[in-house]
Amino acid sequence: MNKAFDIIGAPFNRVGFVTTDENTVDGLRKTDEKTWNGLTEWIDVRNQRWSCDIKDLGDVPLSLKVEEYLSHNKKELALLEYSTDLKNKVLDSYRNKRIPIIIGGDHSVSVGTVQATLEYYQKERKEKVAVVWIDAHADCNGSLQSNLHGKPLALLMDKYGYNGWFVEPELVLSPDDIYYVAVRDLMPNEAELIDELDISNYDMEAIDNLGFNTVLDQLMTELNGKYDRFFVSFDYDCLDGALFRACATPNVGGLSAREGLTLVKNLASNAKFVGIDFLEYMPELDESGVSKELMIKLIDAVWGFRS
Repeated sequence: MNKAFDIIGAPFNRVGFVTTDENTVDGLRKTDEKTWNGLTEWIDVRNQRWSCDIKDLGDVPLSLKVEEYLSHNKKELALLEYSTDLKNKVLDSYRNKRIPIIIGGDHSVSVGTVQATLEYYQKERKEKVAVVWIDAHADCNGSLQSNLHGKPLALLMDKYGYNGWFVEPELVLSPDDIYYVAVRDLMPNEAELIDELDISNYDMEAIDNLGFNTVLDQLMTELNGKYDRFFVSFDYDCLDGALFRACATPNVGGLSAREGLTLVKNLASNAKFVGIDFLEYMPELDESGVSKELMIKLIDAVWGFRS
């Protein structure tokens, strides 16, 4: 049976290092003079010429309650509210037997995407779920210091106990089920937590020492051997910031474009893959349009195309 995909926009960019009211998802959808195609046009090409089943379900908007929390600087409550709305949208995709591709938005929205995956597959269906976290940063900062977009894994693991944050016990993400790829920029407390919890970490040093293909093989062996399902979270800043700078926190020395494409294609083609989010890309910082073309190619790789 052919796979069916849902595109879900999550234009929540309000708790990151650089915030914006711009709809970053629409920047990918639209065709412009700098790039060969927009995502909307490319969806039409794949559906009409290649008989794919891809639907763009539009965006999960920021509700009035989210905006109210933000206006009073209650960022944790705003994220909790938005994540719940996003979780429900992603759950609808799972229950309709479709694969959600969520486009953000800063990385905090992964709270909603991962919790939807844990609720549907782990809580309801009793299947063991892993999360592959592809990022320059560890995103497990459990302190009040810094921004919430650098804390989603701390939030998901229930390692952040401030300002009303709450995780339903059955939806707490176990550190045993996290697999980092391409991490290279840690805060001291994050490095300590990764060591303390023994989180699997295929960082850039491991990729340099072992080789990309060896790391990919080891990762797939872990996922295939230990889990029923896995979800992927792809932060744009996992890519080499020397070339790809269209985000709030570009970081030099990351994955090449072809490594990123190969990684996504291999993960998404696996029978245990259930969904992915692509986050932190900011079109307004993409002066050449090259990053937009790469983001569309990465999404295209999820659909099964690789060039």
